[in-house]
Amino acid sequence: MSGQDIKEIREITSLAQLDEYLKECRATPASEAEDVKLGEKSFYQLKRQDFNYPNGTVQGREYINTRPVTIVVPEDSEGNFIMVIQPTGLTKEGSLIEFPAGYAEAAEGGKQTGIRELLEETGMTTDPENFTDLGCHYQNPGMIRRSVQAYLAEYCEQRQGLKPDGGEYIQLYKVSKMMFFEMLQAGYLKDANTYIAGIQALIHLRRLEW
Repeated sequence: MSGQDIKEIREITSLAQLDEYLKECRATPASEAEDVKLGEKSFYQLKRQDFNYPNGTVQGREYINTRPVTIVVPEDSEGNFIMVIQPTGLTKEGSLIEFPAGYAEAAEGGKQTGIRELLEETGMTTDPENFTDLGCHYQNPGMIRRSVQAYLAEYCEQRQGLKPDGGEYIQLYKVSKMMFFEMLQAGYLKDANTYIAGIQALIHLRRLEW
């Protein structure tokens, strides 16, 4: 793999700088929203199910079912978190800063998905033994049934260029723990999966105690 294929990882050192990077990656509407009939190959399935409640009632709920999801918190050898900024057309901001994440392919386990997504979205790898299970969480338990599996990946090194899914636009950034705390306190971490996985990673790394 030639050096030209390696994606530059820019450093974020201030919130003003982060504002500029988010602006560069912003998505804007290109059409009006439409109703869509979901096909068999869609990432999502819309389902309905009845549930018995302790008070004796039966409640029907519509929910979204997805393929298994994994999010990875990558840390390089210098202790920086590696994050991505991508266009997010369904948010009012148009772009968000996040940790790498994605859906499982056929017969993949959570850790396998994390290893693959880390390589595809950042070009980075680490020894599988450096992956720590941070547990799972629900990003929207009233709507999405599937939980999200989180991992911390330590000592990550860049080995190749990015291999994003078709049409994806990804920019890479390294963020110190201090900068991450500043982003957290200032409300820049608006992706729920990134927010939760980041806090879980900080607790594991003993950078967040009470």
